[in-house]
Amino acid sequence: MSVFLLSNPSSGGNSSNSWLETARRRMGERLGRWTEVVLRPGEDVTMLTRALLPEAWLIFVAGGDGTVRAAAKALHGTDTPLAILPTGTINVLARELGVSLFDPIAAVDTGLGKEERWIDIGLCNNEPFLLVCSGGVDSATVRQVNENLKSTMGATAYALAAVGALATFTPPKVRVTVDGVALPETDVFLVAVSNLALYGGDLRLFPDAQPDDGLLDIALFTAPALPGPLRNTAFLPQLADTARGRHHQSPNIWTYQGKHITLEADKPLPLQRDGDLGESTPATFTITPRALRIKTPAL
Repeated sequence: MSVFLLSNPSSGGNSSNSWLETARRRMGERLGRWTEVVLRPGEDVTMLTRALLPEAWLIFVAGGDGTVRAAAKALHGTDTPLAILPTGTINVLARELGVSLFDPIAAVDTGLGKEERWIDIGLCNNEPFLLVCSGGVDSATVRQVNENLKSTMGATAYALAAVGALATFTPPKVRVTVDGVALPETDVFLVAVSNLALYGGDLRLFPDAQPDDGLLDIALFTAPALPGPLRNTAFLPQLADTARGRHHQSPNIWTYQGKHITLEADKPLPLQRDGDLGESTPATFTITPRALRIKTPAL
């Protein structure tokens, strides 16, 4: 049985090269022998990961949240653990679990350590997500992000794209049920279904969420009935409340927990899964408890 490093050279831009080279040296010091598989553009990460499973006792994934999610799809329900080397733009899952973003030696040592968790996997129309599946301003932002800008500017690229998306955004009317209970129909700037506390990086949108609690968390940022030019500006104080941790006190931000969530919109609403565009509404969300074995830092 072998240790594999599945690396995505398109994640994180050139800034990740020296970080990953240090990680490779540390793997050599700790393991002696290991095997790296470099992803080629357009290659199916899930299929490639499945091909490694018969020989793997541990798979490191060097990439962003999208690469980790695709590998996790193959590891879903197996005993083979996943270790994260966070070389992506935001690395939300690594942040949530405490894997070092800045010290590649510490990240490798985490992957080779004894500590681990079995975390849940969310499903949107039967497609997996580890972080969040959402629609509204953020999915419009993902659509507008320039990949070259993303590589050079990182999270700033998302901020710039968000400004453009919000300027032309029309809040959709959505219908949501949580465990069979229908919520009031409402217009939204954003609807997010999450498996984690963190959203988009450091925003603690769901402070009570745990990646292994068997529950999904949902937030709806509702749009007030204001004239068009003023309406979208109401989203900005909602974001500010979220950044300050005050959003649970806002009557315009609704949060719930459940195991089975449905989402419909007045017209198909594009959704993003873990930073990549995926499905559109209508959508059904479910949770598979403790479906992924993942390496974590020692407490």
